[in-house]
Amino acid sequence: MLDILIKNSLVIDGAGKSVFKADVGVTEGRIAVVAAEVELEAKRTIQAQGLHLAPGFIDPHTHSDLTLLVDPQAQSKIRQGVTTEVVGNCGFSPAPLAGAAVAETRAEAKTFGIDVTWTSMAEYMAQLRDPGTALNVAPLVGHNTVRGSVLGYDDVQPTPEQQADMERLVAEAMEQGARGFSTGLFYPPGFYAQTKEVIGLARAAARYGGIYASHIRSESDHVLEAVAEAIEIGERAEAQVEIAHLKVHGHRNWGDIDRLLALLDETRSRGAEVGCDQYPYAASSTWLMALLPYWAQTGGARAIAERLRDPDMRARLKQDQEENRVEWDNRSGPPTWNDILITDCAPRPDVLGKSIAEIAEAEGKEPLEATFDLIVVSEGQAAAVFFDQLEENVRVLMRHPLVVIGSDGYSLSPRGVLGQRNPHPRSYGTFPRVLGRYVREEKVLSLEEAVKKMTSITAERFGLSNRGVIRAGAWADLVLFDAQTVADRATFTDPHQYPEGIPYVVVNGVIVIDQGQHTHALPGRVL
Repeated sequence: MLDILIKNSLVIDGAGKSVFKADVGVTEGRIAVVAAEVELEAKRTIQAQGLHLAPGFIDPHTHSDLTLLVDPQAQSKIRQGVTTEVVGNCGFSPAPLAGAAVAETRAEAKTFGIDVTWTSMAEYMAQLRDPGTALNVAPLVGHNTVRGSVLGYDDVQPTPEQQADMERLVAEAMEQGARGFSTGLFYPPGFYAQTKEVIGLARAAARYGGIYASHIRSESDHVLEAVAEAIEIGERAEAQVEIAHLKVHGHRNWGDIDRLLALLDETRSRGAEVGCDQYPYAASSTWLMALLPYWAQTGGARAIAERLRDPDMRARLKQDQEENRVEWDNRSGPPTWNDILITDCAPRPDVLGKSIAEIAEAEGKEPLEATFDLIVVSEGQAAAVFFDQLEENVRVLMRHPLVVIGSDGYSLSPRGVLGQRNPHPRSYGTFPRVLGRYVREEKVLSLEEAVKKMTSITAERFGLSNRGVIRAGAWADLVLFDAQTVADRATFTDPHQYPEGIPYVVVNGVIVIDQGQHTHALPGRVL
């Protein structure tokens, strides 16, 4: 007897095959049969007339490392049809922890009400396994965390012994189950690292078959050089490369899209193992302190906040902004303070959803002064949305064969501590937004192309065998959606809204979303 039988579905297999009508049977966590008609008995039968059945979506770029410990039901992601998340991105992972990285991670975890009791990747993964998660989790080991553990957060270069220590930490994390190595070369302390340091660490992960995923050094003036560096690191480390949330950032650089596409085409033509992911929005999101010049970001988040208490430091930064306006614009991206929207500042919930310009006007301050105050009061944890991209560039990149879909978001919930922020809507809407807006309405992609970019391509890059496809023997990670109604509902001003048109989601053969309702099942695995 089958555990689940899905009847009369319109199957999109994830591998690019045209849509076909079939019944799909599931038993013991895997797909048992895919056929035009299945007559076997089942414990649960779902009549799927008019619904499309796809492999569960795989999100290659998320930051749910800590939020899954708060709410393992992964509400905002599982309701999108996401059945696997890759965490530990942008160089930040919750393990391994030593030295200065312990305090930094504890400070972030504190904002979620989490007590950090682990130090190793194995111990962190044990936290995920008990009590479990609604979706599968594939962790990466982060460069900034490793560097912070060995070198701290200052502008220093490693000795040969320190380089060896960092490579050892990466290797240990890989041995304990990490899927690869990530960098955040836009953030401290990653931006202090020279290319050769990163190559050595990526090579340490590659020896275990690990991927190299990178938030590159620049997505604005130097985006081409930054992409080229990521490619070089991957080739010299002999690792598959994933360029995170690819974009052309900042209004001065929007015209560079053709040069970026040419670079991607050249990379693809010579067979380099390089891929990219993208979220389907023309706005990014990160910590507010990322606006500051690199010299002001030494020491980590709390040190940055403490430094900004000093009036002399503020005066120096104001002068720096006046003298280096282009450099500041390249980091922030948006042309005006109206285009920076506060999404997280726990001590100041009154500013959530407001722009820096609105906050400054209400408080009778200069926008830069208001920014400094938010960084200080939040101990460096304040975050914002930056309206920094061109919508047409989003469409152009989405069509490129090397680009897959990823959220750069979190597993969140409208309730509890996870609902007390005003996050980027990508945490709730990325995948249905592609299916609704960019497939059905704008026809940027075909349905088959979009699903392939959400499933099998990503599974192959991250070595997730027997996932991302619908075929007998594959893991039963499945999503049923209505192609005529599926849509995102989350907005920048009201982001905690679940999508519509996704009535069923199955993870490892267990129904997690049943007729639009969460069953509270936690069948996810650490992959």
